[in-house]
Amino acid sequence: MASTITAERRPTAERGRAERTSELLAGLAALPSLQEMTPPEARAAQVLGKPWDTAEIVELAIAWVGTGLDVPTLTDLAGRDWDDPVLPTLFDIVLDDLGAGRPAWSTARRRVAAYLARRAAAHARVPAPRRTT
Repeated sequence: MASTITAERRPTAERGRAERTSELLAGLAALPSLQEMTPPEARAAQVLGKPWDTAEIVELAIAWVGTGLDVPTLTDLAGRDWDDPVLPTLFDIVLDDLGAGRPAWSTARRRVAAYLARRAAAHARVPAPRRTT
């Protein structure tokens, strides 16, 4: 008779992973714009389950065209209306065309966390120097 051994994740580790992921997605949702996101970071957010708003997709595509990314599907995406029902599918195709592969869950979390840290650092207020008299 053969025996079967199954490995099971600890519930606390799974809860911690879900909490960290929800914190990252909440951090993305709190941003006014995702225009500084790169295609690999966008794919990472997609892997984590970020619900993409169609307006965000078009704004991001326009920003990428503005940075010099030149893929025909990207140009097509940037010119679409925000209410076009094929936007999510076309966004997925554009990410494939730009070479943004699907990262592992842990890599996706790291990429999104790095993006949020970069945004926080770029938009942090620097205190004005004190004047001495």
